[in-house]
Amino acid sequence: MPPIPHRISLRDHPGSSLQDIEREPDWGFGHQHRVGFLNGQDRKPGFTHDGDYDDEQDERNTRDFGSLENSAKKGDLVNFRDVIKGEKDLHLRHPENRSLGWRYVLQCSEDWIKNTEEWPANVKKRKQQEEAAQKEAEQKKDDQDDVQQEHEWKRQQGENKHHDAYGAPSEDSSGDSSAPKEEKTEYEKLREKYSTQEIALLRSLQNEKDVIKSLEQNDGRQISPMKDHNRTTISIDEADQFSPDNWIPRSSDLIRLTGKHPLNGEPHLRRLFEAGLVTPNELHYVRNHGAVPRLMWEFHKLEIEGGRLVLSMDDLKNKFDAINIQVALACDGNRRKELNMMKRSKGFNWGSGAVSCAFWKGPLLRDVLLAAGVPEQMHQGTAHEAQRHWVNFEGADEPSEGKYATSIPFQYAMDPTNDVILAYEMNNVPLPPDHGYPVRLIIPGYVGGRCVKWLKKIWISDKENDSYYHIWDNRVLPSFVTEKDGEFAETLFKHPDTACNEQNLNSVTVRPAHGEKIALTDARKGKTYRIEGYAYDGGGHEVQRVEISLDGGETWLYCIRKFPEYPMRHGNKFWTWVHWHIDVEIAHLLRAEGITVRCFNVFKNTQPERASWNVMGMMNNCWYVVRPEIVTDPDSGIPSTMFRHPTEPGTADGGWMKPSTENQIAAAKQEAGTPQKQFTREEIEKHDKEDDCWLVVDGKVYDATSVLSWHPGGKAAIVGHAGKVHQETSDEFASIHDGYAYEQLRKCILGVVTDKAKNFIKQNAEAIAKEVANSSKGDDRITLQKHRWVPIKLKARKTISEDTRTYTFSVPDGKTLLGLGTCQHVQVGFHLMDRMLIRSYTPTRPLLPPAKDDKKGPTKQDDKHSNGESPADAQRDGDGTFDLTVKTYFPDDNQPGGAMSNILDCMPIGEEIEIRGPTGDIVYSGNGTFVIEGKELTFKKVNLVLGGSGITPGYALIARVLLSAGDKTELRVVDANKSEEDILLHEALDEFEKKHRDQLQVTHVLSHPSEEWKGKKGHVNADILKEALFAPGDGTVVLLCGPPTMIQKAVLPALKNWGFEEEKNVFGF
Repeated sequence: MPPIPHRISLRDHPGSSLQDIEREPDWGFGHQHRVGFLNGQDRKPGFTHDGDYDDEQDERNTRDFGSLENSAKKGDLVNFRDVIKGEKDLHLRHPENRSLGWRYVLQCSEDWIKNTEEWPANVKKRKQQEEAAQKEAEQKKDDQDDVQQEHEWKRQQGENKHHDAYGAPSEDSSGDSSAPKEEKTEYEKLREKYSTQEIALLRSLQNEKDVIKSLEQNDGRQISPMKDHNRTTISIDEADQFSPDNWIPRSSDLIRLTGKHPLNGEPHLRRLFEAGLVTPNELHYVRNHGAVPRLMWEFHKLEIEGGRLVLSMDDLKNKFDAINIQVALACDGNRRKELNMMKRSKGFNWGSGAVSCAFWKGPLLRDVLLAAGVPEQMHQGTAHEAQRHWVNFEGADEPSEGKYATSIPFQYAMDPTNDVILAYEMNNVPLPPDHGYPVRLIIPGYVGGRCVKWLKKIWISDKENDSYYHIWDNRVLPSFVTEKDGEFAETLFKHPDTACNEQNLNSVTVRPAHGEKIALTDARKGKTYRIEGYAYDGGGHEVQRVEISLDGGETWLYCIRKFPEYPMRHGNKFWTWVHWHIDVEIAHLLRAEGITVRCFNVFKNTQPERASWNVMGMMNNCWYVVRPEIVTDPDSGIPSTMFRHPTEPGTADGGWMKPSTENQIAAAKQEAGTPQKQFTREEIEKHDKEDDCWLVVDGKVYDATSVLSWHPGGKAAIVGHAGKVHQETSDEFASIHDGYAYEQLRKCILGVVTDKAKNFIKQNAEAIAKEVANSSKGDDRITLQKHRWVPIKLKARKTISEDTRTYTFSVPDGKTLLGLGTCQHVQVGFHLMDRMLIRSYTPTRPLLPPAKDDKKGPTKQDDKHSNGESPADAQRDGDGTFDLTVKTYFPDDNQPGGAMSNILDCMPIGEEIEIRGPTGDIVYSGNGTFVIEGKELTFKKVNLVLGGSGITPGYALIARVLLSAGDKTELRVVDANKSEEDILLHEALDEFEKKHRDQLQVTHVLSHPSEEWKGKKGHVNADILKEALFAPGDGTVVLLCGPPTMIQKAVLPALKNWGFEEEKNVFGF
């Protein structure tokens, strides 16, 4: 493996001052509305989003279409309007070739348009950055000779690998498979005479004899039973919003093992098993090395033999006969976490759910190769001189180490009984993006890593593939190799016999599930429990026997196997898995020392008793052991037996296996030598950008800026955590990195978080876990989901002024309610190439909660509309639509304009955009009562200080108060803008103030008014606030939302000097 240039440089930082540390709030949990600090939705409460331009930037913005036309004529600068108008959304015209939930993506990034193009505003900034980079490069040059390779570092740590490994005595790990078995009779009749094991064995054999006789052959024309039962949700997980995969719907049932990006996930084991012998698409495990390429059916081409044959997707589908067969795919890293508990490998923590079985449909690879003119037999010279050949495959994705490519032996590919196919359907629907859309190689019986996704090229060679991922992944090396560099590693990774091709024999117990309890009081005579699990083998070999032991392998019980329908191909090929079960008496189960499973294949080979560690953590297939322990229910006092599996996937630590002594020593070394400079939460959150990227891992603060250029997982995996003070970063780092990675991280260390910030991390992690667990509960009619993005359609666009529009959106079919509380926001997302573009908005309709029990509820009696509906009733949630009123920041000659506002202004009617929410923990429930972070507070006098687009949450509160009968809450508003034209909802505010002068007073403050303006002029200051607002006192509150400079520099200091106090009577929307 070529040395990786791990160049690390740090910019010195003195740490937070003693004064800042002492002044830092005692965070604990909550404080989600502390003005200017990130809340749980990555928003800074009280601030309008930074995608809009502040007052100085607005001054340069002409806001007319003339400047857009002049800019377009130059032909050298592109803005958001140019891009969205120039792209065609083919999924609206060709939905039949798309996977469910397909999203439109603008093929550019916000950064490219706003910061990379030669806008005059960028030229000056770039010059300053280049000067700073030159200084930093000079410093890096001095450090380049100090990079230490992993094998050198390990040797320095005193790890004497080779001699000790060769000298250790070998151990017999084959296990005892010769337990004697006696005939049994029927369970109910002979329980008094025979043991549980004997009865179970006889019953299993009688059933299985009939099952095996009746197995049917798959002719390749079967239909998947999952065809109409695959994905049931098309929402997008919030974890993907800041990654290039922001457009892909993914199931919340998948446990993410490598953080947010790229996706590597397995389903909960019990959920996978209960889904049946054919796995639904959304529960199939996912292994990605990088971003999922966004390929289009209409444009994708498959190139064979250097262009000798080029196939479109329609060619592949219509010109070749296809087969549709069930194939069990398993990652060769399945069950890796058990190995990682022994010693950290180079792989992340797969549990035992990295296996699935689905139908895959497509033509045979051999038919496509024959059509390209490839002969069925490759002969060169005489028979004894014949060369070996390989078929090579390359995907369209671009992971960090180059193209993903691999190869298999030519003769294997051309053998029609091996069923190697080019699949374009999975469970009879187009492939989901995560599974290779539009075409994927499927090699039944092989490990998943050879089944190349997003297939782009196929070619024949007379040597094995030598690409990075073929050589340096999917290998099992001798255990003395503990790193991926050095001569030993170089030799063995390139050794042909270390490659993983055919899958190995494996079995896992699913029930009892991890954490499942059986009360001791259930141990009544004759009551049974069904133990269940799965098993599979590679190479098309049948799993011929599954056994469990309840006494550590002394004796074994024969289990019943359950096959999918039509599991057999070509008379003897089994590409599927099996499920197995056995019924045992609960009294016997509760006395067991554990539940151990093993299986046998057609060669009568079985699994080893002990695991065999290897540097890549591959092909672990030792006995799977579930262990019981006695626990007592804290409420009832009833004792139970609780079962623990060896490990839980990812960073969960509930398994019975604990870190080995070696792992504990490595963890202790990681803790040593930490600088003691302290950093407050406020300081850390400032460093949240690609060119200034700080991470918090295990309470320590690191400057990871210099790592982004060479990080093997790509920079997106790091930047998503920049400036975040949360537990998630620590969990994700631990899940995918070994000791050497921690050693590299140590070089980036700056110091530690303060004790208050550490407490904040802990308590928020606990609260978030509870909130996520309860988030699935709720009204099925509600559209908004707090942790997932839901698609909505643009229904109408209404021009309010030259630069302001009201957009009407319709919610998904089957939903009627938006589900937003008064004062809360929705987040709106649009898919860009590198991440989702996100802005927060407060709808301007609906403004009232839905009617209860089909009654309209108490509202003030205003003039009726022509349809007999009052203005208040028209504002109730429940008709399946909502409005956003948005100001458009048009481009000019100096800058490209606002991203989201221009996209909304140009996107076609009928196109989709995403929403998520509700965000914000301030909810007004009426009559002066607010619920703020779960606490009920009452304020009869409410001050609102708002600026620009920050008017909308305030407007929602104003409308709720004034449209509700009996609500006597008094309102005072200061609304700051640049000019008269910039005042959002001006007419609606004037109308409210005119009708409700006893409750509402609005003061507009303009920084650049016209000469005709009679109101307040200049910027918001202490005098204006004292003149326009209620003074501090019991029952008085101030709510803020405006540009950061206005809120932080002017409003907050003035309010504090006046006597208001943050988080007591001052909060940010």
